[in-house]
Amino acid sequence: MDSANYELDLPRENIHIRCFAHNIMNYRYHWHVDDYELSILLYGVQSYCRGSENSLLHEDDVILTAPGNGHASMTQAADTCALVLHFSAAAFKPLVKKGVVYQFPSCRSTDADRSEPRYRVIRFYASQLFRILQQGGPYAQLAAKATLELLTIHLCTQFEPKNFNTLPEDLERRAIARRLLEYVEEHYTSKLTLEDLADYAQYNRTYVSTLFKQIVGINFHEYLTRVRFQHALNDLAITNDNLTDIALRNGFADLKTFNARFRATLQRTPAEYRASLSPDRVVDGMTRRFLAPDDPILQKKLAEYTHIGICLLYTSPSPRDYAASR
Repeated sequence: MDSANYELDLPRENIHIRCFAHNIMNYRYHWHVDDYELSILLYGVQSYCRGSENSLLHEDDVILTAPGNGHASMTQAADTCALVLHFSAAAFKPLVKKGVVYQFPSCRSTDADRSEPRYRVIRFYASQLFRILQQGGPYAQLAAKATLELLTIHLCTQFEPKNFNTLPEDLERRAIARRLLEYVEEHYTSKLTLEDLADYAQYNRTYVSTLFKQIVGINFHEYLTRVRFQHALNDLAITNDNLTDIALRNGFADLKTFNARFRATLQRTPAEYRASLSPDRVVDGMTRRFLAPDDPILQKKLAEYTHIGICLLYTSPSPRDYAASR
């Protein structure tokens, strides 16, 4: 069966776009080094963690997460599903200073504002991108590029972007950083230090520390803790192992340290999280359950977002408005 999961490259702009619709299951803690994640809840109730912010999302809610920002989501009701758009940070390149990465902390709708035009326009552009990627064809790249440009302009004019990070343009340095990330993934269960990473890369400690912060947006220790937490969270959902074994197996010093990280990130203890899991809503690792392309909820929402969005476009800010605001 086909899945509602589509990708497209814009090689000239160095932009990758992915759009998919999936069921929300147990927490999947992750982050994207280069990509933004725009999530729109199509149906149900979703607990969403973005950085240290925890929110409860309802139908039609929108949330945008910047590259490097750890995030996770978990269903709070049966059949909860979302439309998700990933796009490269390079999409903002014409709108920001060289290498700057924006974050949009205010782009998170609530009961009070999810029906505002600025969120309706986001849902329109996301639904249009989904349709473009789904249909493909000789003009897909051109249409996707134009739609993504309009979306990024809308975000910049309506959601007060903040400087979040600065990514170096040097491809060699980025390649080194990716090697370092792979090394962390392979050795996160051991007592890994920044010195170990520097020895592996054959660079001095200060250079490796600075490079890590530039590429990933967080320091080495925080990144290592995230990787350990990601794997421990998965073990917690799919095994019956005791909490201490899970903590130690994934590189945490002890259960107390694991508990503290869990509470700081997800506002609950590991035991509370495990007790809240429903067996039919648990998937392994980074697995997703994609909707079918003809899923009735997905099709209903795409039609709704497209119809409402067209009616609003004439009142959206223009590129000239954005230029005047800078």
